[in-house]
Amino acid sequence: MRKILLLLSLTALFACKKGMEQYRNARPVSEVSVSTYDFLRQQGALYDTLLRLIDAVHLTDTLKNQQVTFFVPQDVSIETAMKNLNFARERLGEPGNWTLDSVPLAVWDSLLRRYIVRGIVDADSLRYADGSDLISLYGHEMNGKTSSTNASGAVGGGTQLLVYSDKNDSRFTKDWSTALTQNVDIHSKNGLMHILESQHVFGFTSFVGKAYPRSLEPIQGPYLGYPIEIPGILNAADYDEGPKEIAYHYKNPDGGKAYRNDDPGTENCSEGDNLISPGGRYNIGWISDGDWVRYTVDIKDTGKYKLELRIAGNGGGIVYLLIDDIPVSDEIAVPNTGGWQNWQSVFGTADLPEGKHLMKVVFKKANLNLHRIIFTKL
Repeated sequence: MRKILLLLSLTALFACKKGMEQYRNARPVSEVSVSTYDFLRQQGALYDTLLRLIDAVHLTDTLKNQQVTFFVPQDVSIETAMKNLNFARERLGEPGNWTLDSVPLAVWDSLLRRYIVRGIVDADSLRYADGSDLISLYGHEMNGKTSSTNASGAVGGGTQLLVYSDKNDSRFTKDWSTALTQNVDIHSKNGLMHILESQHVFGFTSFVGKAYPRSLEPIQGPYLGYPIEIPGILNAADYDEGPKEIAYHYKNPDGGKAYRNDDPGTENCSEGDNLISPGGRYNIGWISDGDWVRYTVDIKDTGKYKLELRIAGNGGGIVYLLIDDIPVSDEIAVPNTGGWQNWQSVFGTADLPEGKHLMKVVFKKANLNLHRIIFTKL
């Protein structure tokens, strides 16, 4: 009798384990009797914005009659993308009031097609270590891969999901932008749907740049994040952030990089301090004839100012100032100080207008280092 009971117990145990494994690996597959487009239409307000855009770019027939797999972004994903777009506009000083209609249809068309793949791409077809490379409409490279969440301490025992990635024209996964699914393998009359989770931002990382190309331009503006106040001290190493010919014109890109990594050379200054800003510890050098650096300044009062330039070098230099590309100072001659870190003051004057302006320090003749300029109202 004991043997029979033990055998029955073992049989029940293995049957229970088998049932658990079947349940753990089960993946519900939904099927609807309408087209992909009509299914989304039936979901109430969840996809109103998405469908409006689909209609606008003439993808309606594709989602009604063609066999495609649609990785479906939710309306909240589009709303988040629009918020990011308007934030970028405000950051660059433009009104953050763009609506869906402000974005060119070509942008919506291009990015919506990244979510659509021809044919049936179900979860089972993506069960590879590196996933499967997919080609979206318009031939953009994507990648799909299955993944599983953890549940009740069981690694990989939770819900199955897909990772859908925009490869961003790179074979390196570190460059990819990814989205996770909320529901997978919903079969429609003409295709298949995978619903992306609400945290996904529409367009992956491409939407803002395509809709508002100015956001891709290098950051321009004051290096410290705020204009340099005049009267006051302008540290030469705190020239504006921005690309060559915007923030600076420098012929020699091979100078020191003690403080900044762009072309104007920076080095530790023997008389440096950081009382005004970290840039006070450094000077600029490796200057060639005709070079200039730009500063965003906030001039408190219109009038004449005394300029005290702290310079070092072998002599023969000539420096002057521009405000908004208009000369405002006399040409200041720079003598030989006896060494590249032997600092002396040279003086000049400038007529400056009140308000925020772009100031350029122009080196008509070089052969000098510049640490700072001290502005005093006369």
